[in-house]
Amino acid sequence: MAARIQRKVPAASRARSGRGASAPAGESGRKVRRKVPLKHLVRFTRLLATLTEAGLPLLRNLKILSDQWPPGRFRDTILDTAEMVEEGQPLSESMSHHPEVYDDLYVNMVKAGEAGGVLDTVLNRLADFQERAQSLRDRTRGAMIYPVVIFSVAFLVVAGLMIFVIPKFSELYQEMDITLPGITVALIDASEFVKLYWYLVLGLPVAFLLLYQFLYLRSYGFRRWNHSVWMRLPLFGSLIRTGQISRFASTFGTLVASGVPHLQAFDIVRGSMTNLVYREAMEVVEEEVREGESIAASLDATEVFDDVTVSMVEVGEETGELDRMCLRVGSNYEESFNRSLDVLLKLIEPLLLVLMALVVAVIAMALFLPLFKLLETFGQAA
Repeated sequence: MAARIQRKVPAASRARSGRGASAPAGESGRKVRRKVPLKHLVRFTRLLATLTEAGLPLLRNLKILSDQWPPGRFRDTILDTAEMVEEGQPLSESMSHHPEVYDDLYVNMVKAGEAGGVLDTVLNRLADFQERAQSLRDRTRGAMIYPVVIFSVAFLVVAGLMIFVIPKFSELYQEMDITLPGITVALIDASEFVKLYWYLVLGLPVAFLLLYQFLYLRSYGFRRWNHSVWMRLPLFGSLIRTGQISRFASTFGTLVASGVPHLQAFDIVRGSMTNLVYREAMEVVEEEVREGESIAASLDATEVFDDVTVSMVEVGEETGELDRMCLRVGSNYEESFNRSLDVLLKLIEPLLLVLMALVVAVIAMALFLPLFKLLETFGQAA
């Protein structure tokens, strides 16, 4: 069998980050960056669920699945997991040695499935959850491609006009010795500035982006403020809130349905939230529930969950169907997120095209306006 790869974080030594005094509020439950594409993990989970459901031994399943991937990190991880299972460790314990592949949600759901003797059911449920998460992530990333492409094209077009086209017109007008309109003078001055100080025109935006990235990664306060500002923006704010509520409800419902205790589920959910405002809210909810408060009342006290979500959770607590209610909320909000994303894209696409057309139209008008006036003068003289 292949040599075991080095375990970066032993399961026995993994502790909750953020409980120390030095960690800012809301930093607890921080995720380890996944080093394996989600699509590989989704396929692995679905195949493992299928083989387990067929009644094959777990060790044999892992060895079969290791042959489905080429040599690399993920194949080594599967082989290492199989080796630890062969030594007698539970599957969840073996997976917990690889947090860069199997996150807390994955490990705890597998642990709950082992404890309840329903590992195949839990793996199928986990695969369904991962497939929905992957679909939502791919859709969100795909939605960002079009605006980036349009902005890049617009930037290149304007830069080309400023550097190559406008100077030619400037030389022509100087030779003709005509009085230029203010908009044309301003455009020529802008073109000359771009040619002389191109390093500033290109460097300042890059420097701003690098500074922003540095502060975003290094400063918790800046990152928290940034997330808060985005939530207050029209359209984008509603989309962010819908996405975060969907993530909370789907993740929490999946964990509870798999038998994970509520407090442990809150800890995992907090680490899965991408917005720090909601991550801090989940920390508050966890503390209040630990002190005996109901989940619905705790969610309501954070003021970041809407009345529909709170009411559905309250009904779930009263009827003993909390997992089903949360999964329903997650499904509904996921559909709402997709609809809102479609609407936002339908608004952004024409707005970007109109903005690009306006910029080019203004430049064209500024360039040709002196010629039109010159032709008009010639016409009057004739």
